[in-house]
Order: sequence, then structure tokens, then C-alpha cells
Amino acid sequence: MSDAVQQIETRGAESTYHLLTLDIDGTFVNSKKEVTPAVRDAVRGLVQRKFAVTFATGRMFEAVRPWAMDLGLQTPLICNNGADIVEPGSGRRVASRPLGHEAVAWLLDHGREQDLTTILFCGPRVLGWRHTTDDWLIERNRELVEAVPIEVLGAATLTVEKLLYLDRHHPERLEAMRDRLNEVARTRGRPFVAQISEPGILNFSHPEATKPHALVTLCRILGITPAQVIAIGDGDNDAAILAAAGLGIAMGNATPQARAAARIQVPDNDHDGVAVAIQDIILPLLGEGGLKSPGPSS
Repeated sequence: MSDAVQQIETRGAESTYHLLTLDIDGTFVNSKKEVTPAVRDAVRGLVQRKFAVTFATGRMFEAVRPWAMDLGLQTPLICNNGADIVEPGSGRRVASRPLGHEAVAWLLDHGREQDLTTILFCGPRVLGWRHTTDDWLIERNRELVEAVPIEVLGAATLTVEKLLYLDRHHPERLEAMRDRLNEVARTRGRPFVAQISEPGILNFSHPEATKPHALVTLCRILGITPAQVIAIGDGDNDAAILAAAGLGIAMGNATPQARAAARIQVPDNDHDGVAVAIQDIILPLLGEGGLKSPGPSS
């Protein structure tokens, strides 16, 4: 047994793990947005042993479904940073927590005032009021922007799972904006939370549309607890789920916030950190008793 495994504290009966959640960008894929053979094989190996694996990602469902199908995932996926929980086979949303219209309208106005590329995620559609070079930040993630009139974006009937500000050339200004807008949300009662999901991408979602909130809901569906979950991630938007899970594992390229929330660190996403986590940490922890994928609770 590795030193890393020996350092993990035993949690009694709940130390048997039943679910692995994987972030995608910065974790499952490398810096070229590719899945390496080592990572694919390691994840497939878990799935083939009937252990539940899912994604917990900021990406929309339609962008990650091909990977879910390729890996044979059957557990509902946490998408749009926690705003959606979606069955991988049928595409049915089993839970959703969209932004309120008031928050969307305010953020749209603020984005235009700051001359920021502003993108809305609405089910299978990714909408903006114009195309810019910033679109590359998400289009490389299989999320293609459709330009529509600004009146469409502000329609009260539009269901918006998340809203993004993009700044490809000056990503550092979004960090200060995140802190300022979270303070605005707290002091002025604006129903949103702002998080950096990747450099140059500031993500806004409902305060309860986060990865840890979605994890609690998913665990209830599966009939397990967060203490029976292993989570792997790298970003600020992963920190809370790494802390909430029974075992949080940070990638070597993780942000300081994510590293602080995790209990173990593995190599970065350009050195097959997910494969190392599965082979050297997860499989030794599971043993034969932890390899049963729980069914839905009655």
C-alpha cells in the first residue's frame, strides 16, 4: 500500500467508497484538451468493475456526452457547474437549478457596460449577442456560440443554467471582478455566485447550483452519502466538492484553493494524474468490498 493511502484517515463504516466524480478541464483532459490513453483506460477499468463514475464539470451536458458514452458511464452527470444533473444515456435532466431572470438581466447589463463577452447556457444552446475572439475559450470545449439579438438574451421566458463573462486576453481582471461581484451579490441580495472555472472564464450560477449542492442531490438519488464519494479536481470551482467528498484529490496543476481543500495531491493533468489516482490510491482503497455500484434509492 502506498504512503498516500496510508495517510488517509479511516472513517468507520462510511470509509467504503461508492462513487468517483471527475472534473474535466484541468483534470480528465490534459492542457491540449485531450484524454490520454492512460486516463481513458484507468477510468474504463473502474467502470468495467461496476464502480460508479461520473463527471462533475462546468461544461454543458452536450459537450461531455461523447466521453460519457465512450467510457460507458451510467451514473447521472453533474454539468454546468452543478446547475444540471443529467442521465448520460437519455439526456434527461433529473435536477436543474437555473439562474433567476433578475440575476440574468442584471449580469447582462453589467457585462455590456464593461464591454465583456457575455454568454448564456440555455439547455443545448450557447447564446451570445455577438461573436468575439473570446468565444475560443469555450468553443474549444465543444460549446459553440450562437449569436442572437440582445432582446432574446433578456427574455423572461429563457431558462439560463449559467452565464459566463469571457476575457481571453486579460483574464486577470476577472479575478478582481469575481470578488467584487460576489460582494455585490451578498450585500445587495443578487441571487448568483461567481467563480473562476478556467483562466479567462468567470462563471455565474444560482447560489445553490454548485458542484457540492449537486453532489448532495446525486448522493440522495444513489442512496449514498458524500462521505462515500471520491472527488478529483483542479479549479477554484472544485474546492468545495473536494472538501465535501469523503476523499478529495487535487491535481498537481490545481489552484491553491483546490489544493487546500483536498487531502491528497497527484501529478498534473499533463502527467496522467487521474490515472495515477485510480491506480495508486483508489483501487487499493476500494478492495473487493467497495466495488459495488449502488442502485437508486427507493
